[in-house]
Amino acid sequence: MYQKIGILVVLASVLLSTALLATPSLKAANAQGNETQGSQTQGLPIEAWIKILKDKNPALAGIEQDSKVKDAIGKIKAMQDPKQAVETFNALQALQQLMNLKSAQEAQ
Repeated sequence: MYQKIGILVVLASVLLSTALLATPSLKAANAQGNETQGSQTQGLPIEAWIKILKDKNPALAGIEQDSKVKDAIGKIKAMQDPKQAVETFNALQALQQLMNLKSAQEAQ
């Protein structure tokens, strides 16, 4: 049961990551980020996606972004080299997915 939930969480995060990276309106040059847009990235309704996921999955309702992840994202936004920023963001996503898998394995 927990293994299936863990796999579903990983798949959902992979799909969301892929959707964000594959969206043509996202440009690598914007990896520094636009502070005026808040949680929206180039018009993508990220807050709406989060709300929908939490509404459809009540077990995720209390989940918030870890402050360490927010710090890492802030460092990525501050990077001058767009290629390095994208590579670092991808590594952060992979690290989060691996930590999710580890948590799922430990829960069994």
